[in-house]
Amino acid sequence: MKYFSFLPLISLFAAYSDISANLIGRQSTHDNSAQYILPVGSPGFYHGQSNASVTFDQHSLLLDGKRIMFFSGEFHPFRLPAPELWRDVLQKYALFIAYSMDTLIFDHRFKAAGFNGVSVYWHWGLSAPNAREVRFTQHNDLAKFYQVAKEVGILVIVRPGPYVNAETAGGRGIPGWVTNIAGLARTNATDYKEAWRPYILQFAKETAPFQYPDGPVIAIQSENEYATTAQAHIPGLDQHMQDIIDTLREGGITKVPTIHNDKNPSGQYAMKGLGKVDLYGWDGYPLGFDCDNPSKWSELSTGDVIDADTFHQRWNPAEPLALFEWQGGSFSYWSGPGYSECYKLINEQFANVYYKNNYAAGAAVQNLYMTYGGTNWGNMHTHTIYSSYDYGAAISEDRTLTPKLDELKLQGYFLHASPDYLTVGRIGNGTIGKGTAYSDSADIYTTHLSSPSSGVNFYIVRQITNQKTTNTDFALRVNTTLEGQVTIPKSGSLTLAGRESKIIVTNYPFGSSRLQYSTAEIMTWATFDKKDTIVAYSLEGQDVEIAVETKSAGSIAVSGSKTVTASSNGKAVIISGTTSGISTVEFGNVRVIVADKKAASGFWAPRLPNSANHTQYDVAPDVPSVLVHGPYLVRDASIKGSTLLLTGDLNVTTSIDVFASSQVKSVVWNGSPVHVSRSDLGSLRGTLVFPSNLNRSTIPVLENLKWSCADSLPEISSGFDDSTWVTANKTSTKRPQQPFSGKYVLYSSEYGFHSGQWVWRGHFNGNATGVQLAIQGCVYSFSFGYSAFINSHFLGSGQGSSHSQSGVDILQPVFNFTSDQLVDGTNVVTVIHDSTGMNQDYDIDDEFKTPRGIRGYKLLSADGKNDFLEWRVAGNVGGENAPDSVRGPYNEGGWWFERVGAHLPGYDASSWKTSCSPYEGVPQAGVSVYRTTFNLDLPPNSDIPLAFDFALDTVAPHRVLIYVNGWQFGRFISSLGPQTSYPIPEGILNHHGSNDILISLWALNSQGAKLTKFELNKRATISSSKSATVKSVPAPGWKELRVGLIQVQLGR
Repeated sequence: MKYFSFLPLISLFAAYSDISANLIGRQSTHDNSAQYILPVGSPGFYHGQSNASVTFDQHSLLLDGKRIMFFSGEFHPFRLPAPELWRDVLQKYALFIAYSMDTLIFDHRFKAAGFNGVSVYWHWGLSAPNAREVRFTQHNDLAKFYQVAKEVGILVIVRPGPYVNAETAGGRGIPGWVTNIAGLARTNATDYKEAWRPYILQFAKETAPFQYPDGPVIAIQSENEYATTAQAHIPGLDQHMQDIIDTLREGGITKVPTIHNDKNPSGQYAMKGLGKVDLYGWDGYPLGFDCDNPSKWSELSTGDVIDADTFHQRWNPAEPLALFEWQGGSFSYWSGPGYSECYKLINEQFANVYYKNNYAAGAAVQNLYMTYGGTNWGNMHTHTIYSSYDYGAAISEDRTLTPKLDELKLQGYFLHASPDYLTVGRIGNGTIGKGTAYSDSADIYTTHLSSPSSGVNFYIVRQITNQKTTNTDFALRVNTTLEGQVTIPKSGSLTLAGRESKIIVTNYPFGSSRLQYSTAEIMTWATFDKKDTIVAYSLEGQDVEIAVETKSAGSIAVSGSKTVTASSNGKAVIISGTTSGISTVEFGNVRVIVADKKAASGFWAPRLPNSANHTQYDVAPDVPSVLVHGPYLVRDASIKGSTLLLTGDLNVTTSIDVFASSQVKSVVWNGSPVHVSRSDLGSLRGTLVFPSNLNRSTIPVLENLKWSCADSLPEISSGFDDSTWVTANKTSTKRPQQPFSGKYVLYSSEYGFHSGQWVWRGHFNGNATGVQLAIQGCVYSFSFGYSAFINSHFLGSGQGSSHSQSGVDILQPVFNFTSDQLVDGTNVVTVIHDSTGMNQDYDIDDEFKTPRGIRGYKLLSADGKNDFLEWRVAGNVGGENAPDSVRGPYNEGGWWFERVGAHLPGYDASSWKTSCSPYEGVPQAGVSVYRTTFNLDLPPNSDIPLAFDFALDTVAPHRVLIYVNGWQFGRFISSLGPQTSYPIPEGILNHHGSNDILISLWALNSQGAKLTKFELNKRATISSSKSATVKSVPAPGWKELRVGLIQVQLGR
């Protein structure tokens, strides 16, 4: 498609009639609605052709006819299984308005990071533990999550799959029981449809009452990163996609559009035919997952065209550019560099440069994956990754805020304050010698966007190469209504500090005022008492020049930092200088706040209660608000009489500055009055004191606690009775991965055990000289482990290896027996095995069915005729019918201590040894367990995330499971890492009462193992306005889950 490479820089209004025809084939202001393709069976959501509350056109989404920028962060509620904390995370996302069912009014609150949306995956496997049940309860409680989102005032795109990838076992939760069906998954195979349909139908029914405007849900995704039959050459894909959509509609999803997240912009389900969705989009991970090289960046997609815009115009020019899953972090793998390095890769500089490149392409929907990652608790993760799903995200696993969130806040506020962005067309882009050279530097690449209705111009400037990490000074030629074409700044220079991009605006309205131009970036604006207030910023020390149109400036007052000055030329007030701290410039009905970037990121702009003219989801700049500077977090703002009531969080004592209407005379913070006075900036200023008692709060020293211990491998004792275990006697399997050898199929899922650890026992009589095993952890098994025993004698152990995202598939040891290891009569080979998760199924090839267990075996004997009489297997109690419906089907495995419930609250460990601890460990290979109890009494109104910390050990390798009040919340592998710190969310860990802790210690070598470090430490200490006391998640204990249980699998 042809793109125009040159456009003279002249006044936009004078030139618009001449250039508008050139906008076809790129971001266009022409009406492309005739090109829209209505999907099969869709109610229709195209603006102007539908009476739905959620519509869209080529520019943006619209809610009730009002354009919105959907700026969203990915969050998986089930990765934070303490639902009380969902509100805390969503409040950190975005400007919110809480809905009161009692008063039937909306209480406008604050979306902290500038997001107005959240995208959520849902987990089929957690929701459907077997083929007969679908339950949306506890951490899978759809209605609860939607209600919280509604109260917070954040819009939701929901993505139920049934397949969604996301580094979970089975690819975002294809249940383990589905591995036993014959049909090819993710196709229209009859048995696969019979498996997923009850889940999707019930999901739709649960979601239907929360469709906008009755609730926050504005779109629903079918499948994920999926292909058409034409692309993948696999029959039944288009029909499968259509079947999912039809089932969603059957379940009541008729008020919001369907979407597809293509794995690359290849037009899958954007074209006419079965499976086409209402709104097409795609994902992008421009830096991949190379956390080993965090400073290595790819180049931006610019050139003569911007790739995202090119694909947008190719596939769906009548729809908005939707980036449903854009890189917000990166996963880390076993033995990899860890999430601290992933954060360095996808840090605030990445967000600054790559997201602004998306805006240059006209993105109107942008969802960042992940924004809060959470934890892969309870055997949830796929084989490639470990317990943490921090993802290097803007909000850390422990819910603390990172500098990346500051960058997102600056961008989000700007996008919501700039509705003209949603109607722009691209005028041109380029650099010296290529395209339109807007700047005087060959190192700068510029894209010029303009809104024809308002004349607002957006110039997105970035370095021509991401390899340049030094400053580039330049000037920029821009269009203005006041002077036509001008070069800015008129004094000094614009600067990009290495990996930095900027959005420069001209003809920019704020309230009844207008910027002629600004070399400082804009954060947000608001109007107080008819005084238009705008916040502009740049990196500290950079030159800024801001021109505000005015017919009569009158007196000009400059306050705060002395690094800026202001003067009038008769047509505009020119503010110039360098940024340092905060300055204000006031004249007429205008206040300009000029700040360095760090200071600007300290501003919050909470929306205030208003009339019914605005819904609780509205973040437009005409919604009344205040500006608050200083606190770590502001959650809520309202005005009562002359008092501004604020709630929020502190991490230190800080000053607070409030810019608000003259109605506000006093300030209350978290219920306590704040002494304020008028500052030189014109703000109400006071001091928020961090409570001194919070830093004095204590937590137990684990090494000083009383521990009890027990052997958790009774299976190698003589006389152990496994007669109640499941007999592993299948001789065939429906899955494509067939056994290598042996009479019986020894795959755990064939016997209903899909997660955690398993114990296999093979019985044989007569003479045998050894055993040959093929033990499958997973394809590219980064982390699986096993130990083998003959009777009570240790034979050996093995683990998967991991290096740079590749690893070992299958371990095939041969163990020779010695005469002293054998007994007369029946001998038993015992294999304990941890697979660390199912494969995903990204390529629609049934990879998720890759076996876990013993892929093949052979009993060695002199005559070659001896064989095992039988095999038995122990997994989680109940298998697919596990009794714990709260913690769900993945939480437990098949160790002895799990089967008897020793990890559960209420278990009686009085018979266990007490002269032991994990710091002493064990002197031989095997599995031991250690149990203790401690109390916490952390102060109310605090948020003190805690974590268990370990140290790596390759000399005496060992594997550890961490159980907290019955919840499995970590898998530590001492020889692989990289994870050594395991944050436990409040609600799982009881911050105001008793806690039962159990850890298992699996010593892999004959010399045994011990913990060289095991501590409970604070991650942060925050004075918080979240729920004063987060209650422990109600979950059954030993009495409810084990008393009266038939002794199936328990043995002993």
